[in-house]
Amino acid sequence: MNISIKYPAVKALQELGLYYIFSTQKASENFHYQSLPATNLCLSVYKANTISTQLSRTENHCFIQAGSKVHSRLWGFHKKPFDVVVEGEMDQVSVIIQAGGLRRFTRIPYAELMPETDVMGILFGRLGSELTARLFSTDRLADRVQLLDQFLLNALQDSNGQHPIDRFLLHLGAQSPYSRVVSLAATENKDTSTLYRHFKQYVGQSPKEYLKVVRFRKALRALQQKNYLSLTHLAHDLGYYDQSHFIRDFTLFADYNPGLIPKIATVIQEELILIPRG
Repeated sequence: MNISIKYPAVKALQELGLYYIFSTQKASENFHYQSLPATNLCLSVYKANTISTQLSRTENHCFIQAGSKVHSRLWGFHKKPFDVVVEGEMDQVSVIIQAGGLRRFTRIPYAELMPETDVMGILFGRLGSELTARLFSTDRLADRVQLLDQFLLNALQDSNGQHPIDRFLLHLGAQSPYSRVVSLAATENKDTSTLYRHFKQYVGQSPKEYLKVVRFRKALRALQQKNYLSLTHLAHDLGYYDQSHFIRDFTLFADYNPGLIPKIATVIQEELILIPRG
């Protein structure tokens, strides 16, 4: 499989933390990999593939095979590795949207979009279908990036000032205590349950779940870059009481001991961390 990451040239999109992933595979190839839990959303468009999933408390699998029609899906947060098998030809264009960024394009709740197989049509109507056709009419990534930049810039909705969720995300850090949730709710003249509901609707996770994933990704990045003295030091830097607590939490997200990650993970353009399988 060939994977390339590109960034928008438009400042308004850069400020949202958007970027694009272009993935292609030949008919004679197969690729099996795992992606690890992250705080972003992935809006993917497939030129001609069939997509099937097995999602439950114990299963988190996606199967992509050659097909005959366009699909568009929103892939969201996962508490476990997302196991993906790609069989045969594929041409996939993905827009990576940082936490809370989906709200700038739609007010449709996150949960309502997740099961849909034509997310582009639901989000953007006829214009979404037209964009898809234009994207797959060219193989040049520069042309595809320009099409996405122009389309998404036009699709941006007026923020009407900074939303409480945006301020909430700015305040949250990996070590943020629950009291900050209560404090911010009071600042926004909202009760805590309302803020939680809005956070879940626009971000896709509860604040507590989100913070756990933030800390996991910080650990993952430090491990991959070998930016730590020891697992004990890393655990303390991340706010864990001890190394065993850190290892237990990390393994719940990754299915692997943190010491294994640098040996088995593949990093693409310092942005995407995958674990090849098979």
